[in-house]
Amino acid sequence: MSAPRLREQLQSLSIGTHQRPVASAAARTRRVAPVIVLLLVGGLGAAGWYGREHIRGWWGSARAVLDTAPALDVRPITVSVTRNAPQTGVVLTASGKIVADHQVDVATKVSGQIVALKFEQGDAVASGQQLALIEDRNYRALRDQAAARLARAKATLAFQQVNWARIQTVDRMWSEIELADARRALDEAAADVNAAEAALDFASKQLEDCVVTAPIAGVVLERNVEVGDFVAAEGGRGANANALFASIADMTKLRVEIDVSELDIARLSRGMRCVVTPDAYKDRRYNGSVMWIDPGANYAKATVQVKVRIESPDDLLRVDGSAQVQFLSPDAAVESREPTSAAAEQLWIPAQALRSEADGATFVFAVTDGRLRRVPVRVAERRGESVRVTDGLRGGERIATAEVARLSDGQRVRE
Repeated sequence: MSAPRLREQLQSLSIGTHQRPVASAAARTRRVAPVIVLLLVGGLGAAGWYGREHIRGWWGSARAVLDTAPALDVRPITVSVTRNAPQTGVVLTASGKIVADHQVDVATKVSGQIVALKFEQGDAVASGQQLALIEDRNYRALRDQAAARLARAKATLAFQQVNWARIQTVDRMWSEIELADARRALDEAAADVNAAEAALDFASKQLEDCVVTAPIAGVVLERNVEVGDFVAAEGGRGANANALFASIADMTKLRVEIDVSELDIARLSRGMRCVVTPDAYKDRRYNGSVMWIDPGANYAKATVQVKVRIESPDDLLRVDGSAQVQFLSPDAAVESREPTSAAAEQLWIPAQALRSEADGATFVFAVTDGRLRRVPVRVAERRGESVRVTDGLRGGERIATAEVARLSDGQRVRE
């Protein structure tokens, strides 16, 4: 068979391209996909293996930058539980020191050794009440000596008076010198009596001053002496310079002294109503009013001193203690200072400490060991600049109140 004939027969047996089965796209994808996945996994693994040291170095640098960055001052406050809702209509809130209008220092008027003390620090004393006794043996002897001198002076005066009367009645001629001498002796005797009486008064007063008494009624804030101490009048040499026995304050008239910023002083006026909350008793409130605004200012601190009178103070207030004062607008309602025993405990925080998310969820940042911790909270109501939290906080936590919008979970802050 010739070659051309054989070629024609072979071509007649071949299958045309239009008759071949076409593979589906899904089938091709199933064959290629495993290869692509293997390539991607291998590439990522290789990149992670060769770049792990660079990633570790970058993360360490980032953490170092975060740890060495200046810590923010977030002004944390301690959350406390109370039975009173925050006061509404507050114009300004400031903190100050409780001061007594009348506070005196009790000191000794005579020198000597203390033989008895009749008071303790914190005692309530009445005006004139005995506080201490100073050894009076020497002062009693001086008093007796002065009394004896007075008796002798009076006897001399009596003699000179009789002598002068005799001169006046005796019928004889007296020289001018004799009359002058008799008159001088009588006058000197009278002067000696006056001097002896003054000396006796002085000695008697010193003896009385051996009993130290309270000059006013009040509460003893300090006691600086003990039995056996030697004290001197006016802090004389050789004695304890603390001739100061005690400090007594009249607790019926108290005020709060506050340094208010010059930027806020225009919002205050004399007679303005206030609510005073002592730091020692957060659940108690005392009504008050602005009694004095300093006409001058402290240039160094850029503040003006304001004094607030506390109405009806009780024995829970402490002199030199701190208190928060809320200055109220004229239409603000003043609530009772007594906590309502039947009221449920409430937890209020400053509204500025609260942060909200897009979905309405609220949270605060708690400060623990110098770092922030995000704490979700549930808010029930808002009054003025405070909000009541019903869930998320128990009281006692320290939460951030400043720069809240810039804070993030785990950030380092300054407590």
